[in-house]
Amino acid sequence: MIRIATMIAACCLLVAGTAQSSVPLRSAATVHLVVPALINGQGPFPFILDTGADESGVYKWFAEKENFTPGPATEIEGMTGKTTNPTYRLDSITVDGRTIRNVVADGFPNRHDVEVEAGAVGNDLMDGSVTIFDFPCKTVEILPKPVDMQHVLTKNAHKVEGGTVVDGTQLSFPVEIGTAHGIAVLDTGSSDTRVNSAFVRAAGIDPTSAAFRAAEPIFGVNSNPTPSRRGPVGTVRFAGLTIPDAEVRVIDMSVYKSFGFGDGPAMILGLDLMAGYRLVYDHEAKLFWFDRSKCGR
Repeated sequence: MIRIATMIAACCLLVAGTAQSSVPLRSAATVHLVVPALINGQGPFPFILDTGADESGVYKWFAEKENFTPGPATEIEGMTGKTTNPTYRLDSITVDGRTIRNVVADGFPNRHDVEVEAGAVGNDLMDGSVTIFDFPCKTVEILPKPVDMQHVLTKNAHKVEGGTVVDGTQLSFPVEIGTAHGIAVLDTGSSDTRVNSAFVRAAGIDPTSAAFRAAEPIFGVNSNPTPSRRGPVGTVRFAGLTIPDAEVRVIDMSVYKSFGFGDGPAMILGLDLMAGYRLVYDHEAKLFWFDRSKCGR
């Protein structure tokens, strides 16, 4: 989930615990991937570990189940628009031994699909660490800095110096569909890759053609459904990687303009196109690498 909190709801203390060897990155009911998280020392509960999220947050059903007291409301912008939701003050969030304390977590409306994640853990927890998503192995490691990257990366790793976005802390980078060039945002909280119509048309692809089919709408945090279509776009290139025969969701969302991309070719790079790789993520340094998985492609 990509969101931009217009009121910074930051945690004021981070405790750098010792990371475990890894924690499981398991499939949820559909295609999201979740990690076990401790909330206020209780759990574990299933949370999305989300490079597309500025701060951590909890879904309404979980906040009610845990009897969290609603705090001041904040405006949140998701993929499809803005909404105002309560915040919740949490004593702590822990993933793989890394803990942030005194967290003002965003409140999310309940999902419109069959998944029942308790919330999402964002860049607030991952800052100050190197987070390693090994998608084929279905594991995550969060290593507190400093980290000797020579022991983390293989010689095949493709390094990306991430760019910034106008509103938010997400990392952007160049991407190509065929011969068309655009800008993408790295989002492990997005189950699939989402491309605006300007990008596919620049690549000479007609999303209204019979090769595409209607896909389920995307609701976002404001719960307003946005229609989308899914279909083949050929070869996608990013971060030194070539993904042949890619299929994406074509959807025009307000978040592209919030990121500063305007009406130009834009993409949210989701889990589907990352699935064969190991993502090494240093949000604080605005660096990430796509590397060979320990489990093979």
